[in-house]
Amino acid sequence: MAMTISGFAAVDRVSEAASQLRARLADQTRQTSGGQRAATYAGLGADARRAIDLRSEVARHESLARAAERGEARAAVTQSALSRISSITTDMVATATALLSGGATQVSAAAIGARSALREVTGMINERFQGESLFGGADLDGTPIPGRVEDGNLFAAIKDAMKGMPPGGGTALRGTMRDLGASNDPAITPFSAYATAAATGEIEDSLASVPVSEGGAVEIGLYPNRNAGATPSKDADSTGSWARDLIYSLSVIANLDQLGTTGGADYQQIVTGALGALRAGLSGVSDEAAGLGTAEQRLSDSRVRHNDLATQLEGQLSEVEGVDLAEAISRAQATQTQLEASYRSLAMLSNLSLTKFLG
Repeated sequence: MAMTISGFAAVDRVSEAASQLRARLADQTRQTSGGQRAATYAGLGADARRAIDLRSEVARHESLARAAERGEARAAVTQSALSRISSITTDMVATATALLSGGATQVSAAAIGARSALREVTGMINERFQGESLFGGADLDGTPIPGRVEDGNLFAAIKDAMKGMPPGGGTALRGTMRDLGASNDPAITPFSAYATAAATGEIEDSLASVPVSEGGAVEIGLYPNRNAGATPSKDADSTGSWARDLIYSLSVIANLDQLGTTGGADYQQIVTGALGALRAGLSGVSDEAAGLGTAEQRLSDSRVRHNDLATQLEGQLSEVEGVDLAEAISRAQATQTQLEASYRSLAMLSNLSLTKFLG
C-alpha cells in the first residue's frame, strides 16, 4: 500500500505558506472591495491615532454644518412671520391714516379689520418651528400670548377707557392707551407669565442661538414683548417694544366705535396715537427682519465653511485609512497567483507516496 508523506516537513512548510497567503488574500480582497486599509484602528498601526483625530474632526464639522442648516430653516420661517406682520401693519397704517378724515362707516370697517389683524399678528407671534416657539425667547415650549387678545384684560381695559372718555380727554386717553400697552401687570398684559417675568428682569431669558464654532453662536430667536435687535422707537406713542405697539394700537382701532364720535380733537388724538404706535411697530419689525437677515447670512457662511472643512478632512482621512485601489488590485492578483502556485505544489507533494519518495 502506498504511503503519502502528509505530515512531513516539506508539506507542513507549503501548507503554512498557503495558509498565510490565504489570510493575505482575504485582507487584500477586503481592501479592494471596501477601499480601507484595515477593518479596525489596530490594523492602521502608527496611523491609528491620526485617523481617530481626523474622524472626530470630520464629525464635529458635519455636526456644526447641520446645526447651521437647521438654524437657517428656523430663521427663514421667522422671516416669513415677520414679513406677514409687516404686510398687515402696512395695511393698517394706511387704514389709520384714512381714519383721520373718515366717517362713521369707515370707523366701523376699520374696527372689524383691526380685530382680524390683531388675531393674525398674535398668531404670528405664537408661531412655532419644529415644535419650538419662534418668538418665545428661552421659553421654547411655551406660548408667548396665551388665548385670544380680544378676550383678554388689555383689550377690555382699552375698550372701557375709550367708552368712558370725557369730553376733552383725548390727549390723556392717548397716553393711557400707551401705558396699558406697556404694562407688565399680570392683570393687564396679554403675554405669558414667563415673558412678563423675563421683561421685568425676574428671570434670565436668552435668545435661541445656533453654534457656529467652539464657543461661538449666532442668535436667531426673538422676544414676544420686547425688542431683540430692533432699536426702541423714540416715538411718544411707542412702548419701546414693536409687538406691544402693534397689539395695543390694533386694540385701540378695534374699539374706535366705543368713542361715540368720529371727529373732533379727541378723536384725532386717539387715531394719531394709534397711527404713531403702528408706525413704530412697523419700524421695529423691519429692524428685527434686518438683524435676522444678517444672522441668516452668518449661518449660511458657517454651513459652507464647515462643509468645506469636513470635505478636506475626509480627503486626509481617506489618505490615512484608504488604499490605492489600482495598487491593491495588483497586489491581490499577485497573491492569488502565488496562492494557486502554492496549491499546486501542495497537491504534488501530497500525491507522493513513500515509495516514490524513497525511490
